[in-house]
Amino acid sequence: MKETGNITKLSWHRPLLRALALCLGVGLLVIAALAQDVPFVETFENRSEGVLHNQNSWQAYRQNDAQVQTSTVYNGSKAGTVATNTTAWRSFTNSSATNVWVDFYSRVEYPTNSTPPALTGTVAAAFFVDEDGKIRAVSNSTWVVLNYTVPSNTWQRFSVNLNYDTSKWALHIADDTPNKLSTALATNLSFSSSSTNTYFRRFRIKN
Repeated sequence: MKETGNITKLSWHRPLLRALALCLGVGLLVIAALAQDVPFVETFENRSEGVLHNQNSWQAYRQNDAQVQTSTVYNGSKAGTVATNTTAWRSFTNSSATNVWVDFYSRVEYPTNSTPPALTGTVAAAFFVDEDGKIRAVSNSTWVVLNYTVPSNTWQRFSVNLNYDTSKWALHIADDTPNKLSTALATNLSFSSSSTNTYFRRFRIKN
């Protein structure tokens, strides 16, 4: 499935997908490289338990509510978690990152409403899980409801391909089985109509 581009991986716990916005940046499993470049990998194993903000160049809005914790993890001993009304992000500066794979595990809790997140000019692609467990993905200025229900409180692997040369993106999903071949939920989606970036600059996750 991952034919070109860079890979990014990461594990998140709990309501992480209330509004997941991929803001032209790599996510969490990109194979480790220089400080803010891709490829990049984040397993959280080398992060200190507690506040994520300012660890390994992570930033957060409502800093105390973005945490590295050990109580609920996918693999290893740690995972990141984002509380309600909290956003965590990591920025990148590699201008050659124009065809990028972002790969991460998340344990999703359904929200209480299905209001889409507001998107800014830094967001190329975004999706969120609504109150019925359906994934809604942005294409141009439309939120498309995908034909898949995310099981609540189970780990899922989300794989996103962002192509800045064509301004298109795709979303794939798999369950928590390690290295399982993912299923394409949507391909050839258009970048958000507000997108202004020309390469992958930020991974953002919001609850």
